[in-house]
Order: sequence, then C-alpha cells, then structure tokens
Amino acid sequence: MARIKVNLSKIQYNAKVLQTLLERRQIHFTPVVKCVAGDERIVSTIKSLGITHFAESRIDNIERLRDLNITFTLLRPTTEFETMISTVKLSIQTELDTIKQLNVIAKRMNVKHQIMLMVDWKDGREGVLTYDVLDYIKEIMSMSHIQLVGLAFNFMCFKSKAPEENDVFMINKFISAVEKEIGYKFKIISGGNSSMLPQTMYNDLGKINELRIGEALFRGIDTTTNEPIASLYQDAIVLEAEIIEIKPRINQVTHQSYLQAIVDIGYLDTFTDGIKPIANDLKMVGASSDHLMIDLNNQDHYQIGDRIQFSLNYEALSQSMYMKNLTKSYYDDSKIQTLIENFNTNIFANT
Repeated sequence: MARIKVNLSKIQYNAKVLQTLLERRQIHFTPVVKCVAGDERIVSTIKSLGITHFAESRIDNIERLRDLNITFTLLRPTTEFETMISTVKLSIQTELDTIKQLNVIAKRMNVKHQIMLMVDWKDGREGVLTYDVLDYIKEIMSMSHIQLVGLAFNFMCFKSKAPEENDVFMINKFISAVEKEIGYKFKIISGGNSSMLPQTMYNDLGKINELRIGEALFRGIDTTTNEPIASLYQDAIVLEAEIIEIKPRINQVTHQSYLQAIVDIGYLDTFTDGIKPIANDLKMVGASSDHLMIDLNNQDHYQIGDRIQFSLNYEALSQSMYMKNLTKSYYDDSKIQTLIENFNTNIFANT
C-alpha cells in the first residue's frame, strides 16, 4: 500500500537550521505549515524547538491544532469573519471592504483583531498596489477594533521572478517612506517566503524582520533555483509506493523492450508530474488515475511487493498530505536527534 513517510527528525533539524540562520540576522522564522494539512505530529515536532507561532492558510487546519497552544497568522483571507476572529489574532488582508467588515464584527465581539497588509510587489497574485497603501492605512487607522501591525510582501507564488538585491533595497525605501508619512514604525515587516532566503544569506534585509518559510523547511531546497540547500535535508517527507506488477513492455517510439513496473499510486493520489524516483536508475513512463508506470532499466532484482520511494515537489507534497487514503508513517532518527541536541551554529560561519 502506498504511504507517505515522514521523518520527524529531519523536519526538526531543518527547522532548527532555519531558526538559527534567521535569528542570527534578527529575523523571526514563521513556519508555514499549510502544505502538511494541519498535521499535529509535524507541527508538534517544530514546536518542540520553542517555536510557537506558525502561518497557515486554512482555518480548519488551525482548528485541528487548537490543543497545541500555539498562535497563527492566517495567510489567506476568508469571508468566515466571526470564525476567523475567534480562531486567530493575526491575519493578512488585501481588501479594504473586508477589513471594514472585520472591524464591525470585532467590535461586536469586543476583541481587537490584528492584520498585516499584503503589498503586491511584483508577484501579481494578491495584495494592495503600492500607490494605494497609504490610503488603505489612513482608513485602517480610524478603525477602533483593527490593529495594523505591519506589511507583508510575496514572491514566486504566481510569477516565477525571484527577489533580487534591488527588491530588498526598494522595499526598505518604500517602508521608510510609508512610516515617515504615517508617523510610526511597523511592528512586523514580513518580507516574503522561502524565495527570500538567498537574499537573507548574502544581504542585509534592513527593516524586514520576519520570513514565512514552508517549502525550504519541508523540501530543503532553494526555491529560486530548485537546487538543494546544503545544510538542509531534502528527503524529510517522501512518497513510497508498492510494486503491483512487473512485465516486459515495448517502447512505442523507439520499439525497444524494457522492464516495466506498476506501483499503486496515480494522479488521484498526488501530482504525478511533481514526483521523481529517488533511485536515479529508474524512470517514470507515465501515470493514470491510480497506476504509475516505471521503467526499471532492465533490473530484474525488483519483485512484486517491493517499495519505490519518490521525492516530491511542493505541489505533489501538498496534494499527497491532504489525501486521506494515503497512510502516513512517522519515524525518528536517533543520529539526527543527537545532531539537534548538539547543534553547532558554526555551520553558518561563512554565511
């Protein structure tokens, strides 16, 4: 049976590396856990490092984690206003009419709701246009039950253009101008997601004091290049499928014979274009709804019931974690736990 294998120790180690890296630069690390579908064991593992604030886009995931005594930034606006206000203290918002309604409802509930404004810098997916930001802020400042605590920026969620050094410079210049106009400094400047990590490692981010990190945490890759980050594990979460058939086949293009295995996953289980056999000598042939065909490269040692592991891109990871029919298998690694307990910050000496 196909399953997701979750190495909790590797996730914890990745979180420890990122936490340490950002703390050295006075930047708050906010783990984004939306891709793991509100998985309590994963979030608890990260919390064990003393991390108590996370980011999530779905309220139902947050509600499942209520007993962990942690707080959240809600990344995606929702029209379930009362539920949102009672569930999270902080949300990222983009629409003035929505913020006005939140103020009315928060007043009725006798609570203050904190927000960050998402600024559309160059991603084009969401956010307030830069020339509208001041008008938004002036309206929000007059609201009795909304607290504007900061601004947020995003990169590479819709468009593939990575943040550059000039973006960091211009964002800081923009923030300084806004703060000068409104007469106070923001508590939080959330400068982006995993794609901002390369800039963090080589440049001073200035006023940016928070990053929302998900993909680098769980996949261990530089999202601007899709290359591994040397200090992180890339296989913290993998998909494992079972061979259910092995037969000789003929390649319809080359007319060459090959040995094909079928494993028990398909595009109903995951984003099949986003998975890859971890064994480099295997090649995917194609997929249907619940079958995945593998070219075994004429290796005859594979047997029915053997398992093949796959790495997952972000889309495949997210879809797999939300699939209830995929069993999740959790395990710890004592050697990695020892590394965490004796964590050496000198690994960042050259960063």
